[in-house]
Formats: sequence, structure tokens, C-alpha cells
Amino acid sequence: MKISVLISTYNRRSALARTLEAVLTQAYPLEKLEIVVLDDFGTDGTYEELGGKTPELLSRGLRGFRAMRNERNRGIAYGRMRLSESAAPDSEALLYLDDDVYLEKNTIGGLVRCLEEKPGCALVGPRLVYAAAPEKTAHCANYVGRWSGRYSELDSSSETECDWLNSSCFLARRKAIGGVRHAEDFYTAHEEVDFCLQLKNSGYSVIYSPGVRALHDLPLSTACRRERLYYLYRNKLLIFKRNFPAARMITASLITCLLGLPLYLLESLRYNKGVNTKELKLVFRAVLDGLSGRSGKI
Repeated sequence: MKISVLISTYNRRSALARTLEAVLTQAYPLEKLEIVVLDDFGTDGTYEELGGKTPELLSRGLRGFRAMRNERNRGIAYGRMRLSESAAPDSEALLYLDDDVYLEKNTIGGLVRCLEEKPGCALVGPRLVYAAAPEKTAHCANYVGRWSGRYSELDSSSETECDWLNSSCFLARRKAIGGVRHAEDFYTAHEEVDFCLQLKNSGYSVIYSPGVRALHDLPLSTACRRERLYYLYRNKLLIFKRNFPAARMITASLITCLLGLPLYLLESLRYNKGVNTKELKLVFRAVLDGLSGRSGKI
């Protein structure tokens, strides 16, 4: 199976170098892999460095390597859309990979086997563990409440069908994702939920394969990233608009606002050890924008 490995990067030159090396040392035949890297208008010289590495990377046996650069910072959601459109026409599957995810030697081969054994599977992802604590799961199988819209997860010990997987690393069947509308205006957060739910709504399955692993270079702290608060809250409401029938969309939105919003505000008070007026206004703005359907970067 020919695969395009698609990596969006932003100011993580050293992490990206490790990510690329992990791809190049896969047990999977390199002549079946191409790598496409998109620099999201970073300032650390990543794009310039990649341009000089092309001959070296191709000499390792890859069937293709390309580096691209956005004309301005567009976010990971747009990046994945542009990378998808830039994949080689003959690629049968697309491996979406973050610039801080390090594949184990058999990661790609394990994901490919799952796709080949399950014709109805459109997308498969590995057990993503913390790079600093490989015994601890960072991302596993995820679910969306049918009426509540609430997220839940299950770190199953065997292959299991789920609603969505973290897009830090997953392999998608090319012909299955042809009709997917990328949520490029999400900027960041929840774009993988939207991607997977579209596949599920089209009749395909999404599979979590915990026997396959990759390492994600994340901090062990589970504290919410404050710079993503707006997108985390707004985009979840946009998920309902894009993927739920009217009755479920209304119900999930109401539950999120009536039950979720107070929890969001309490989390803000707890994190900031008091009232952070600017942050609270941002949370309310996120909810209002989500309900009205506003998207894009702020």
C-alpha cells in the first residue's frame, strides 16, 4: 500500500527531525512512502532547513519528499486540508502525523495491516503514549454522546470501533475520505472529531488499534492549554452543527450550554485561583460564536 505521510509543523524543528527519522527507520518499505511537510509560517528556519535536506532524504529510499510553507499562520486544521490535497495521486492511504509524534519501528506496518484486514474501515489509529512515560496512554478510543454530545474515552486492550481518534497519528484510506469536508476554519481543536464523524456518517468504521504504538511528546500535565480555550469551546458546538441531525444538534447544544458552560467557568476559576475577567469573556464569546456558527481564527 502506497502511503503519503503528511506532517504539519510550526516552530518545532528539533522535534520534527526526530519525527522524520522515526519515519525513515520504519520496517515498512520506504519505497512505498512519500513525506510531505507543511511549515505553518514558522520562524525557526524549519522550511529553509528542509529544502536543503531533500536529496539526503530521497537517498534513504523514499519514493518522494516535499516541503511546503503557508503564506501566513493558518492553523493545524487548514494544514491538514492542504496536505491532503497535496498528497501524491497514487497514494492509497494518508498518514496524518504531528511534528512531535515518534513512530515505533512497526507503527506504519501495523496500521496498514488493520486497513487491509478490514475493508469497511476508513481510518485506524495506534495507542498514543507519552514520550516521557511510555507506559501511560495519552490518546485512545474516543466517543461522542449521541444526544448529549459529551466526550468519553476507552483505552481498550484490543481493537475496537470508536467515534473518533486523535489526529496526532492516524492512517486514513484514501478512497474513503474523498467526500470529507475538512474543517479548515476551525483553526485548531476538534477538527479530527469532525473528520471521523463524517466518515462514520458515511457508513465507514473508525478503529482504535492498541497493539500498535506511537509516542507523543506531550507534557504529562492534563491542564487545559489556555491559548486554545476559545477554539475548544466554540468548535465543539460547530461539531454538532456539521454532523448531527437537527434534533440531536439542538439537544447536544443545549446540554453543552446548560451543563458544560458552568463547568467551563468553574475550571477557569480553579485554574486562575480567582476571577479572570478576560478569560471568562473569551469563554462566553466562544459559546456565542459556536451557537451562531462563526468559525475562523481570532
